[in-house]
Amino acid sequence: MESNKQDVTAPLVFAVTVATIGSFQYGYNTGVINAPEMIIKDFLNYTLEEKLENPPNEVLLTSLWSLSVAIFSVGGMIGSFSVGLFVNRFGRRNSMLLVNLLAVAGGCLMGFAKIAESVEMLILGRLVIGLFCGLCTGFVPMYIGEVSPTALRGAFGTLNQLGIVIGILVAQIFGLKFILGTDDLWPVLLGFTILPAVLQSIALPFCPESPRFMLINRKEEESAKKILQQLWGTQDVAQDIQVVTQDCF
Repeated sequence: MESNKQDVTAPLVFAVTVATIGSFQYGYNTGVINAPEMIIKDFLNYTLEEKLENPPNEVLLTSLWSLSVAIFSVGGMIGSFSVGLFVNRFGRRNSMLLVNLLAVAGGCLMGFAKIAESVEMLILGRLVIGLFCGLCTGFVPMYIGEVSPTALRGAFGTLNQLGIVIGILVAQIFGLKFILGTDDLWPVLLGFTILPAVLQSIALPFCPESPRFMLINRKEEESAKKILQQLWGTQDVAQDIQVVTQDCF
């Protein structure tokens, strides 16, 4: 009976994979700003020169570039502190679905910054996407841990880190000059984050809510049992339900 609980089922793999897209987003948006540094600095220089009617000095350019990079971390800190506000009210799955709106908004701001010739849009987009990524750093490992069987929790937990490093790798590859790291395509490079957000939003409704949330927050024990049975491929989940209840009370 115990071995059944260690089986890796298709619904479990699907749910964990979809959740890991959030980790990919964090890694991608962490690394994506590095490759086109000089191109974005040229954009800042050109845009400011048009607005100020004078070439901006090096100190101003460096400050704006540093702000564009660092404000991502500011958004991340705010997002990480806000995780509890979302997961306890909307649930783990629904929270991931909801905050994809931030990814789309941030991607649009960054992607259209060049067309609008707006430095403010670029910086604001980085702030919004940082907020999104900060929330994902809490949502993803929480959801993966709560849907995974105890015996497989450690193995599945590593997928969070794997998603992050894959995201960084993809960002560096896409940032190469012969792919998207060009003067014309760097907005596409930054706005690419919209695509994973849309894909995850399409797939998340087919994933179950966290059984822990259903049991502890919603007080729906039968729903929690059905979710565990579906994910773990076993009918005997009574002991696991009892363990979750004892851990929280």
